[in-house]
Amino acid sequence: MDAGLQKLCRMKEKMPNFREILELAEKILALKRDMKAKWAPRLILLDPQQQKIHLQEGFPFLRPGEIRLDPSLAEEYFNSLLGILKEQNPKKHEPLLTIIGEKKIQLAPFLKGFLDGGVTEGHLEKERGAEGSLLFFFGIQTLKPFFENLAEQWRKDQKEFSWGQGFCPFCGGYPELGEIREEGKRFLHCPLCATQWDYPRLKCPYCQNEDQEKLTYFQVEGETGQRVDICLLCRHYLKTVDSRESGEPLDAEVEDFLTLHLDHLAQEEGFMRPDRLFVEVG
Repeated sequence: MDAGLQKLCRMKEKMPNFREILELAEKILALKRDMKAKWAPRLILLDPQQQKIHLQEGFPFLRPGEIRLDPSLAEEYFNSLLGILKEQNPKKHEPLLTIIGEKKIQLAPFLKGFLDGGVTEGHLEKERGAEGSLLFFFGIQTLKPFFENLAEQWRKDQKEFSWGQGFCPFCGGYPELGEIREEGKRFLHCPLCATQWDYPRLKCPYCQNEDQEKLTYFQVEGETGQRVDICLLCRHYLKTVDSRESGEPLDAEVEDFLTLHLDHLAQEEGFMRPDRLFVEVG
């Protein structure tokens, strides 16, 4: 068991109110690690000079709408994920399965909608409430091993690169977690492909706002290593973890689950995450 899963195991005891979701997360992450070994797409890399120019001009490497998933592996993984939900929480699994049947949702076009930007969490939530959000969550989980494998190939080819955008340099995904490291820099983490990149601490990654009067944050009393950065201009928020507190490498995916209470607090105050998975670039 790797360090991230070990931490989830420890935190289940320390966070009894979140035990159910952390047990679900633990099983999903373990399954994802197995699927990554099976789902190994080949990435066609650009010429190094072309890639350098591409990044300098602010374009992410990948155009998600142009990629092709293996439908059989995607179906296998999606069904395995739903199997975990059924085991952990049958009461949530049954209405989700009902929605999939009633709407005659076919996985391949559904995931294509994610990649094209046509499927958003807001749309699904408005249409189906909590079950819509749950469907969105499992759609993202289905894409993760595929995107992570592609991004790992890409990062091996990138010795160093300059990137000043608030979205992922590989897939164009919006960040879901920030991290403050020893050198005082802030790094952003892509929730889909696990790429990380440094970004100015006093700048909103979603709207590029640098007006310090419209950038602030809040913390929960006693949680000095975690906070929520908020932009009063675009009303988006970013959970941020100070890894200097622990001195351990950060597993952003694990920390995202361990800070779900911060999502709840931020959304209660009217702040939001980007509705789309990927930025729209020309």
